[in-house]
Amino acid sequence: MKRRIFAAALLACCLFFARALAQDACVRRALLVGCDAFVSHDDLTPSAALNVERMARLLQTDARGYAAVTRMDGGVSGVERLEAAIGAAFAGADADDESLVYICTHAMYDRIAYEALLVLSDGRTEESLTAARLRAALDAVPGHKTVILDACNSGAFIAKGALDDRVENAFTGADYAVLTSAGAYENSFLWHDSSSMGGGYFTQELCEGLRSRGFDLDADGVVTLFEAYRGLLESHGASTVQVYPQQAEDALYAYDPAAAPAGESPLGEIWLDTDVLADGEDTLYFSYTVRRPVRVQYQIVYYRGGQWRFNAPQILEDEENPAGALSPGRKERSVTLVSEDGDPSGYVLLQIVAQEGRYAMLAGSRLISVQPREGLPRLRVGCNPSFVPAYGEELSIWVRHAFPCSLTVRVLDTSGHIVCRLAYKTPSRPTGTAQESSFFYWDGRDSTGEPVPAGAYVIEVAATVDGTTYRARSGWVSVGDRE
Repeated sequence: MKRRIFAAALLACCLFFARALAQDACVRRALLVGCDAFVSHDDLTPSAALNVERMARLLQTDARGYAAVTRMDGGVSGVERLEAAIGAAFAGADADDESLVYICTHAMYDRIAYEALLVLSDGRTEESLTAARLRAALDAVPGHKTVILDACNSGAFIAKGALDDRVENAFTGADYAVLTSAGAYENSFLWHDSSSMGGGYFTQELCEGLRSRGFDLDADGVVTLFEAYRGLLESHGASTVQVYPQQAEDALYAYDPAAAPAGESPLGEIWLDTDVLADGEDTLYFSYTVRRPVRVQYQIVYYRGGQWRFNAPQILEDEENPAGALSPGRKERSVTLVSEDGDPSGYVLLQIVAQEGRYAMLAGSRLISVQPREGLPRLRVGCNPSFVPAYGEELSIWVRHAFPCSLTVRVLDTSGHIVCRLAYKTPSRPTGTAQESSFFYWDGRDSTGEPVPAGAYVIEVAATVDGTTYRARSGWVSVGDRE
């Protein structure tokens, strides 16, 4: 048995390095931008700069290697300065190369002009950058581009998390892949403590999930953008990450499967017994692994009135803290929720905070959907009447529901046959909309990943409450070439 295990490990390593050698023609470069100081917006110091530092450390561990990583952690004065930085950082790129752009800053979604805007600032001057102009600057760089945005409302750059059908994805096409920290209507949250430590919830979870291999479920040594997106949906509860293309198979990070995991957090492998609680259930069970001695605190944050109440968390010290730091090993824990307003449904964020000496860090967070036992969900589903997958377009689907619930979303053809399933009993989550809304996206492929024939299709949504299944359907959607 030991020989078989060794042989399998050796084969995995050989395959991994064979893939790496096959990609030698590809040169990778990165530009990392963090804006902390602003003229007309809240100061983020030192969170954006620390996010850039985390991303730089992550790229250093990528087994594929980066030829150059350019850091601008002191901000950027304006649009022309960023355009010049893009030109310099990716100078010499050709069609075989890969370029990564990471930006952490403030962002806005203008609901009147249906326009996404990034705020660029160095603390002295400040300008807004449109999605179209960012696209234009990156279009000048040959090869494939991956864009990662850690900013409020950043989903608007790829038309995700928005009820407005007039907002457009600025990055359609085979040359782009985009990952954002939030939907079009959502905030993206940063944290800092009295020791001047901090960062972004999204970026920290992204880097930790990649370095610790938590996102690589098939353990093949390569984490795709879709794997990172799927992992972030589970591990990052404060906002809803978005991705384009929806099934992006672009490699985001690679590692040697034979090497030890390189996670930086003192805690890891955080698991909830369930991410759904019913009205009246007030105990949350979870477990995690302590990697090195550390003190641990739990913060329960409630979502009320369309906002996370980070300023009024329920704080609980771990039961072992009085005796000192928690010892390494697996820990089984439970916490009791205390809702002040008696609302029988809503959303809850479990945050696990680790403290080493005078430094505290958010070691992980998980989202819990608290759903009523009875009531009418009042499902409504809407989407555009047509889209053309061959142009890189995706169908944006919104679902209205009266309260938090678990949703199943299917695509049906004209015969009523199931073409694919976009969600199966998936718990809803906050999206920043005034009414409870969930968003789903279809890339025009069937359950096997093949493009569907041109024609008409319908979206069906179902939710089960108190043993009764409620359904709603969209109008017919035309898929195929536009006249």
